[in-house]
Amino acid sequence: MERTLEVACEGTASSFTVRKLSRATLYGSKRRAPVDAEGRECRAAALTRDGRFLLPLGTTATLYLDDQGDTVERGELRSARGGGNAASGSEPHPAEAIELLGCTARQVYVLVPVAVSGRLDELLAATGLCRLDAGDGGDGRGEARFLVKNDAGYFLLVGENAGFALVGPEQADLSIPDAGEPWDDLDLAML
Repeated sequence: MERTLEVACEGTASSFTVRKLSRATLYGSKRRAPVDAEGRECRAAALTRDGRFLLPLGTTATLYLDDQGDTVERGELRSARGGGNAASGSEPHPAEAIELLGCTARQVYVLVPVAVSGRLDELLAATGLCRLDAGDGGDGRGEARFLVKNDAGYFLLVGENAGFALVGPEQADLSIPDAGEPWDDLDLAML
């Protein structure tokens, strides 16, 4: 089943199919497989803490584990988010490149347009970049999502705000201390 992204922009809806972009997708990948003395491929497994069971790859995917490695019943699970519900989306708004530079991208997705509204295309035509709010509560430290359009197509960048201000050349202190003033920060005699 394909994942879809729907963006509502001033009452009009745009829809995209989503595909994760990775280094392996772009450049391909090689897989190294360890083998035993007889040439059979080795497989990963997990041994329970008491040593009674050997769990082959994939069997722990159906388990929920706590920080100590013990299983947790499905009924005992609680949401990690404060509200318990998924974050609600909001209108996209045009962004400048400086906003994107203030974030650390974790994932990049290729978006294949199914239906794109004219209003969203107008927003993207200005800078090629729109910010989608991720419901981070307005503190500015949460998840950051950017919709990008360029000659290669549409992309979704998901990351987090870096939390620091960029320093430009006009803000940096490039002054050289006087000859009589010692440099306490860097003692070359120790090297």
